[in-house]
Amino acid sequence: MKYQNRDIKRLILPVLILFILVSWNSDEEVFKRLGKIKPKPALEIETSDLWIGGEVLDRDLCDYDAYKEYLGNLGAKKIRLQSGWAKTEKEKGIYDFAWLDHIVNDAISRGVQPWIQLSYGNLIYEGGGGVSLSAGLPHSEEALNAWVNYTKAIVERYKDRVNEWEIWNEADHKNNLEFGSDVNTYARLFVKTVKTIKSIQPDAKIVALSIAGVGNSEFVDGFFQYLQKHGDVNWVDVITFHGYPRNPDHGFDAVNKLVATSTKYNPNIEFWQGETGCPSTFGSTGALRGYHWTEHTQAKWDLRRALAHIGRGYKFSLFLISEFVYNDAQRKGLNSKGILKIDEEDFSIEYAKPAYYAYQNLCSVFGRELKLLNDFGFKAETDSSLSVFGWKSIEGKPIVAYWKKNRIPTNEDTFFDINIDIKSVEFNNPVLVDPISGEVKSIPKGRIRKENIGFVFEKIPAYDSPLLITEKELIEIK
Repeated sequence: MKYQNRDIKRLILPVLILFILVSWNSDEEVFKRLGKIKPKPALEIETSDLWIGGEVLDRDLCDYDAYKEYLGNLGAKKIRLQSGWAKTEKEKGIYDFAWLDHIVNDAISRGVQPWIQLSYGNLIYEGGGGVSLSAGLPHSEEALNAWVNYTKAIVERYKDRVNEWEIWNEADHKNNLEFGSDVNTYARLFVKTVKTIKSIQPDAKIVALSIAGVGNSEFVDGFFQYLQKHGDVNWVDVITFHGYPRNPDHGFDAVNKLVATSTKYNPNIEFWQGETGCPSTFGSTGALRGYHWTEHTQAKWDLRRALAHIGRGYKFSLFLISEFVYNDAQRKGLNSKGILKIDEEDFSIEYAKPAYYAYQNLCSVFGRELKLLNDFGFKAETDSSLSVFGWKSIEGKPIVAYWKKNRIPTNEDTFFDINIDIKSVEFNNPVLVDPISGEVKSIPKGRIRKENIGFVFEKIPAYDSPLLITEKELIEIK
């Protein structure tokens, strides 16, 4: 019995030492789960550069009341609405804004600020333009006078609630040429519209172009040359641009070209991404229809697209909150870019897609006043191409986003390790956040090294969707 107890003690001691070593190594090497991001509704967010599209309500292609409960909870701070001239003025000179009143007032009550695009045409007027995308602009004198009267009515009605007015949608679309609409048609409409808006709301912010062909310098030049002759280039406060590349990190060379062309005429113009998004299915009507998207790749695409824009200083509106069904002569069928899945018969919401929750998580983290780190420096040791962007809160707390950018998002999640050297930031309690899942994890101390002007994170996971390194106190965890 004496020898048996001695053998037990000899066995227990090394097992105990091994347990201590394993426990110590676990603390140093494991990314411990802390919980998930607790989403913040828009009412709890004061400011954000992440917005959402609420388009096509003017043509009854989806149902605002079906998705309104999801709107405020998403955390996007603004919603882009199309005003629907044809829906509002069905008899000449008689305006019924009841449908838009309901949407504007309800969105504001949920903490989401509308910005309104003035569009499309109206068939009750000869030469009144088409009532859908790329179906022509108003061009006859009667129609233009009616358009001015409509603009007066809508600005007068909403001037106490809306101060950002976008004039038309994708006037540069090539199909408009079939209906006799070119750059001068748009520029003339723009001049008349701005004069009308400013006569009622002098401090209104004017949003121009809403351009589809982002690199189309000829159209942009023509627009500003018309303004020089017939108006004022300083009327343009903002230019919105669109874009639907398969790889969400592509297209910024064209944006740079747009910025260079526009700022020749007015160096004070802001630039917003006004419309971009990804389908969740193959064969979706509209842009990107010819690729085998899934709900998972949609979520990755949307996150990368959003961060690639705000990381370059462009405010961002995701197209769009709800799926919708086209029913006009040019387009028919489901557009699955919405982050809410609909019943195609009655437009009710069947469920929120992964992209909804991913964007909701992003809105929660970035729903604050942030300064883009223009002097932000990084060095990544990896064999994969990375996008890396940095921001700092007003309290000086950093957010760093990174992801593999050289491929279209895949449906598989293939992680790999990177070493990343981040300059000009100061971390106290950094955590790792995956917006797709909402997971928040601690970063092992053994993988963080402080250097003179920054931090080195070693063997940090990465994949083809954004991960965030940020301060724990910036994340509300549930």
